Amino acid sequence: MPQYVVLQHHTPGDCPISSKGAREWMKKILPEVEGNAKKFGVKFVVPYIHLDPSHKGLMLLEAPNAEAIRDFLMQAGFFHILDMELYLVTPLSEFVKDVDKIPTVYP
Repeated sequence: MPQYVVLQHHTPGDCPISSKGAREWMKKILPEVEGNAKKFGVKFVVPYIHLDPSHKGLMLLEAPNAEAIRDFLMQAGFFHILDMELYLVTPLSEFVKDVDKIPTVYP
């Protein structure tokens, strides 16, 4: 199944450490995150992690397609306080198998 990385970040003012509203929201949604993911066929490969000491989070997920990840993130409500980037993940061992098929630019 394809794997995806979601990088999340927010401003210090939107941080659950700084904002009472963001703190209450995070305390409410975090226990429901994995259940919401399952509704869309999304599975956490590693636990949802915080990138200390920044205002960033990381999810490594398996899902049938990118739309399932998008729908999960929207339904879970992450967009309320987080900006997110979604990437398809390829293990380097798989990526280098086809490297010679990609034309080079520099001699």
